[in-house]
Amino acid sequence: MQANRFAVVHFWASWNGYDVRMKNILASEVPEELSRVVAIGRLDTERTEHHDLCRRYEIRNLPFLTFYREGLLVETLTGLRESVEIIGHLQRLVA
Repeated sequence: MQANRFAVVHFWASWNGYDVRMKNILASEVPEELSRVVAIGRLDTERTEHHDLCRRYEIRNLPFLTFYREGLLVETLTGLRESVEIIGHLQRLVA
């Protein structure tokens, strides 16, 4: 997040089938003009070293997305969403 003006982090877990769909949306359905300017990362919520961060963000449901502009959290989104909605959030992030 420090190295990129715009970033999204996908908090996920291997047991959650919706996270597979979210991963696919972020990896292959985001238009190129957005994927060039928005860094997209993933964080495995099952890893012990990530539990404090998950508590800090009060993650109760997955998938969970955090959107950052200039290193600051500007929005969160919980649950599986359609690709058009995710793309809309990304467009607003970079606007």
